[in-house]
Amino acid sequence: MRILILAATHGNELLGIKLYERLLKQRSVLLESIDFVIGNPRAYAKSLRYTDKDLNRSYGIGGDEYEATRAREIQEYIHLTQPDIVLDMHTTNCVQPNCLIVHDLSSDIKKKFLRASHIDTILQVQPMGDIATVGDNIIGYEVPNKAITPALLAAIAQDIQNFIMHEQPYPHKKLYKMLGKIYKQEILPQQAKSFVNFQEHELGFVPIMTGNNSYKKQTDYLGFKASVTEEIMV
Repeated sequence: MRILILAATHGNELLGIKLYERLLKQRSVLLESIDFVIGNPRAYAKSLRYTDKDLNRSYGIGGDEYEATRAREIQEYIHLTQPDIVLDMHTTNCVQPNCLIVHDLSSDIKKKFLRASHIDTILQVQPMGDIATVGDNIIGYEVPNKAITPALLAAIAQDIQNFIMHEQPYPHKKLYKMLGKIYKQEILPQQAKSFVNFQEHELGFVPIMTGNNSYKKQTDYLGFKASVTEEIMV
C-alpha cells in the first residue's frame, strides 16, 4: 500500500507536519509506505492559511495565482505517483469532533481506509474546488487544534498501520451529508451563537465547522449545513 500524506494545504494547519514528525521519531517503519508532501510551502513558511487564494478551493478551476498553480502541480503529482490513498490533513479552531471528510463512499479503497480509522465521524461534502475532486481515493482529516495530542497522533499512526496491514477494526461510522453553506445573510447573530457543531439545530440542519474559524472573515458563509447523522457500516 502506498499512502500520500498531504500536509499544510493551509499553511497554518500543522496536523500533517506533527504527524510526520511523530512517524519519523516513533513509527519510522511506516514511512516505507508513505510519501509526504507539503501542500502549500509558501504559506507554510509564513504561517498563513494561504498567500493568494485558498488552495483547497483551487482544484479544477484554473487561474495563475500561486495556489492555483500549486493545485495543478499536486494533481499532476498524484497522477504520476498513483498512491493507493491520499490523506489531506487539516485542522480547525472550531469546537467539534474529529472527523474524516469524503466526497462519496463509492471507492473500495476509500472505504477500506475508513474501516481502518478509529475516527467514527464522516462528513460527506459537495464539490467546492477542493482536493477531493481530484480522485476517488482522497480522504481529509479535520481535527480541532486543541485535539492534537500525542495520543491522537499515535492513534492516526495506528490508522495508517491498520490500512497497510489490511486490518479494518472500525466499520461502524456516523455519516453526515453536507447540504450547502450557512450564508451570513440568512442567519441572525443570535442563531449563529446557538449553533453546536454536529448537533441538529432548530433551524432543521446540523451545523458543521461554525464558530471561531476562517470562514467568518474571509467568506460570505459561516460554515456548512449537514443532514442528521446516519449510523452506517462502511
